Amino acid sequence: MDNTGSPKTHFSGSVANLTAKISVEDKLSQEYYDAVIEKVFKPSWYVLGNLNDIPTPGRFFVYDVPTFNMSVLVVRTEQGVNAFHNVCRHRGKKVVQTKCGWAQGNAGVFTCWFHGWAYGKDGALLNVPDEMAFRDFDKSKYGLVPIKVEVWSGLILAYFGDGEPQPLKEWLGELYEGFEDYYTRMERIATFSADVKSNWNWAMDSFSEGYHTVFLHRNTQPELTGKKNPMRHAPIIDLYGHTVRTSGVANPDYVGPPAERALYKHGRKLSPAVETDYSELPPGVNRTRYTPWFFDVVWLFPNFAILNGPHWVSTLMIWPIDKDHSRVITDHYARKARHAGDRLAQAYMRGLLVSVTREDLSAMEDVQYGLSSGALKHIHVSQQEIVLQKRYAFLEEMIKP
Repeated sequence: MDNTGSPKTHFSGSVANLTAKISVEDKLSQEYYDAVIEKVFKPSWYVLGNLNDIPTPGRFFVYDVPTFNMSVLVVRTEQGVNAFHNVCRHRGKKVVQTKCGWAQGNAGVFTCWFHGWAYGKDGALLNVPDEMAFRDFDKSKYGLVPIKVEVWSGLILAYFGDGEPQPLKEWLGELYEGFEDYYTRMERIATFSADVKSNWNWAMDSFSEGYHTVFLHRNTQPELTGKKNPMRHAPIIDLYGHTVRTSGVANPDYVGPPAERALYKHGRKLSPAVETDYSELPPGVNRTRYTPWFFDVVWLFPNFAILNGPHWVSTLMIWPIDKDHSRVITDHYARKARHAGDRLAQAYMRGLLVSVTREDLSAMEDVQYGLSSGALKHIHVSQQEIVLQKRYAFLEEMIKP
């Protein structure tokens, strides 16, 4: 126990080259931003969705990526999953229009309604109106531009860099196995997207520890802390190459408000209720079967996190827009509903998490304002904020000359 009464954390992996003092000025510079985009973001893999988002051939979604000025069309086919630049090969218009950076639907043919060029699920150009008017034109060479995509444990990952990427299995490392038949049981129940005035680092930092939840979320989730762990110290933190897995502690005395108790009585126990039956968890989730357990967080640097709960999953993506603005996207999933009780439980969780996320967004914009003032040369973080330390050390290693 420490002087707060909270239990100590077990750290697995190396803490070499980690520092509690994080410099501020460089993180706000254009030079640092450009280096990180070029050397860190471009050669990384990114989770764009879940196979259950596109369960049958013809189902698709479009995902706009502001960091790369890119729109990605992801479509399910009879053979698997394809991804393409959502850009018509005629004049460059989006083939599928997006709203708030997103679109979804079901189609066998994708038609650009600028001039009617049409493409198949495999990206091939199928139809060009008035084709005879185009000289020296070979339709077979004008399909949608492909994007490399792979599926891991039911999640769809894309690579946007030049050349051949690091194999996904190597990139995920120790986290490649242990999640089988977990994400594939989930269905999307909500998406929240917001563009915020915040450097992407501060946006990531805002979600990187449980320390803030005791105070920032004191009104929306007042019972997260328990008497035996008042600061919500993580029981276990696994530090790998460019990934981290943390286990979050639950409050064993959690009761919840009356409405939540009533809804979760007739449906699955979703966030923030405490589940004690771990029989359906794969080996990679709550790997030590710690009790009382709330959820794990898997960090895939540079900008993605997966919150793995007993019956639910939430994902967090922070896309840099420029050095002072970011897009925050949270997707929430739950085990597929069995009946109306589960649907009502999902609706309750959806509403609660929107309120919680708004608190986080407000905090990160305040941090941007404060750190941009130049008042602080560095920030000093604790061992419970070691995810910040690990991520900044990873960035420094990647961008060094």
